[in-house]
Amino acid sequence: MLFLTHELAQEIVERTMKILNRNINVMNSEGIIIGSGDQTRINQLHAGALLVLKNEESIELDQVKASEMKGSKPGINLPIYFNNQPVGVIGITGEPHEIQNYAQLVKMAAELVLEQSVLLDRVQWKERLQSEIVNQLISGIQMNENGIRERLEFLGVNLSKSRVAVVLKQSTRIDFSNHKIIRALRYELSQEDLIGVTINDDIIILKNVINETDFRSWLSLFKKWINKYDNTLVIGAGFVVDDLLDVKSSFQYAKKAIEIGQKFHPEKCFYHYEEYQLEISLSQLTSSKEMFHFYHRLIEHDKNGELIKTLVIYIEESGELNKVAERLFIHRNTLRYRLERILTITGKDPKNMKDVMELYIAKLLNDLT
Repeated sequence: MLFLTHELAQEIVERTMKILNRNINVMNSEGIIIGSGDQTRINQLHAGALLVLKNEESIELDQVKASEMKGSKPGINLPIYFNNQPVGVIGITGEPHEIQNYAQLVKMAAELVLEQSVLLDRVQWKERLQSEIVNQLISGIQMNENGIRERLEFLGVNLSKSRVAVVLKQSTRIDFSNHKIIRALRYELSQEDLIGVTINDDIIILKNVINETDFRSWLSLFKKWINKYDNTLVIGAGFVVDDLLDVKSSFQYAKKAIEIGQKFHPEKCFYHYEEYQLEISLSQLTSSKEMFHFYHRLIEHDKNGELIKTLVIYIEESGELNKVAERLFIHRNTLRYRLERILTITGKDPKNMKDVMELYIAKLLNDLT
C-alpha cells in the first residue's frame, strides 16, 4: 500500500513548516523527495534519506557531511513510521545544533498527519463500500447474495435483521453537502445501519429495527434531530422488512410517500408510507380515472371551488354538520344546500357511506394526476 503520496507529503511539509520556520523535505521509501518547501528539490534523490531508511535511525548532516551525499543539505533527517514500519523520511534543513530541539516534534507531527490520512482513507473506503451495497440492494438488479453477505460481514452487518428504508431528499440545493449530513448521521446510527448516496444525491438509510413500533420510536427522535440539524431535507420512510435483500420494496414505498405526500401536504418535511397507503395504492390506478367521470362534472360546475372544499372538510369531520359549518363559517342550511348540489351534479350522496367513499377516492385520484 502506498502510504506517502506527493499530495500527503506536501501536506506534511506545509503543516510542519508552520511549527518550525525552516525548510522541510519529505522523502518516500526510495529516498526520493516528494514534498518540499523548496519546489526545485521535488523528485531529487536524497542520499541521506537512503541511509536513514537503511539503518532506521536519524542522522544529522553538517555542512561537510552534506556535501558528501547526493541531493543533501545540512540538517536532521528522521524516519517516519506507520504501524512500526519505516515508510519515509522527514528532513529539516539547517545546522543540526540549531534545530535539534524541534526534530522530534516535527517527526511526531508528520506521523500524526500520516495516521489521520490513512484512517480517513479507510473510513471513506468503508463509506464507499456501504454506498455501493445500498445502491445494489435498492435497485434489486444483478444481486450476488453471497458477495453481498461477504461484504456485509466485513462491515460487521447482519443481513438477516429487520430493516426499513428511509430516503432523505434535498428540498433545496443551497449550501447543502451530503458529506456533511452523512458525517453527522454517523452519530445517530448504529453499526447495523447502512447508509448510501444515490446517483441523484439522495441519501438512503437502511435502518435496523426490531419492529414497526421500534421504528416509529426511532423516527420520532430522528425527526427532532434532523429538524434541528437541517431544514432543507424532506424525508420518506417505507415499511419494515425481515430480510435486507427485500429492502427494495421498502425503498420504493419511501420514495412514493415523498412523491405523493408533497402533492397533498407540501408544507411537511416527513412522509411515512403508513399515512399514504390509500393514495399510494390509488396512484397505480391512474389509467382507470375514467371510472370517476362524475367527479369531473363536479369540477366543471364548481368554478370557485367551494363545493370541493365543502366535500373535503365534510369528509375530514366525518360528516358532523355542526363542525363542518363552523370550519366553513356558513349556516347549516347553506351546508345542506351545498351537499344537495354535490348530489345533483355527481349523482353521489355525501350522506351515503359508499357514495362519499367514491367521491373521496375520485378526488384523490384526480389530485394524483
